[in-house]
Amino acid sequence: MSNLKKFLFMLPLFVWSFSTTAETAEIDSIAACAGVVIGNGAVDFYMGDEEAFDVAADIAYTAYLSIVFEGQYSQDDLQIADQILAVNLDKIIAAYNTETFDDVMYEEVVRCYRVLSSQLIASGQTIIDNYQNWEQVKQSSLTTIKRVLNAS
Repeated sequence: MSNLKKFLFMLPLFVWSFSTTAETAEIDSIAACAGVVIGNGAVDFYMGDEEAFDVAADIAYTAYLSIVFEGQYSQDDLQIADQILAVNLDKIIAAYNTETFDDVMYEEVVRCYRVLSSQLIASGQTIIDNYQNWEQVKQSSLTTIKRVLNAS
């Protein structure tokens, strides 16, 4: 088989692989930022501002779930994205607890609000179409997080 034929044969596989990687990179990025924003809201919760936590978590989960509903992700990809969200939430809380929440971390929080805002705008119709479907999931997650925060 000539090199050109090999290349043409492999091209669809390469394009598919790149497409899958790009899609998972996008959900991973949104998950990471959702975790950062929820973590920042958790800091507000610790400081006595439960309403600020509720707003931050609503923004983060709505953006995150909008990309989940738009994509065709495997269960493994979704589990990894959930883990990314949790790790970033913990990172912000740990920085608060160890008094290492600095300017760099603040800039990350601001950047993540921007990323999530862009996702919300881009996914407006998905959010409208699916809000009822995921409201229970979102509220269950928020209730669980608040329970953990109250126990800390």
